[in-house]
Amino acid sequence: MGQNTDTLRQGYEAFGRGDLDGASENWADDIRWEGSNADIPGAGVHEGTDAVKGSLVELVQAFDNFSATPDEFIEQDETVVVLGHTEATPKGGGEAIKVPFVHVWRMRDGKAERVQLLTDTAVVADALRQ
Repeated sequence: MGQNTDTLRQGYEAFGRGDLDGASENWADDIRWEGSNADIPGAGVHEGTDAVKGSLVELVQAFDNFSATPDEFIEQDETVVVLGHTEATPKGGGEAIKVPFVHVWRMRDGKAERVQLLTDTAVVADALRQ
């Protein structure tokens, strides 16, 4: 396993504990976060650590519980692809969901400078409309 994978694994573990500062510790100050354009909380493109943290808070707050679990890390040079799944229950007792994700991280000098997030946004949006 490469150093970039280790760095990202620590970030996912911190996020899982609810430690957003720990999760963002190895992000470049000018990180670019490219989410979907779907009508879900936190969607869209966000630039800079504070903007990305804000989008994550917005997303997580839409659910009674939320987890993003990495299942596999694939590292090639300065790129790490993370295959995983999100489990969440919408606020108000909606039906729990489990959807796969692909996160493509671009690293620079041991820091995350860009991430592209891919998931089944239709499932997430439907769950939030229940």
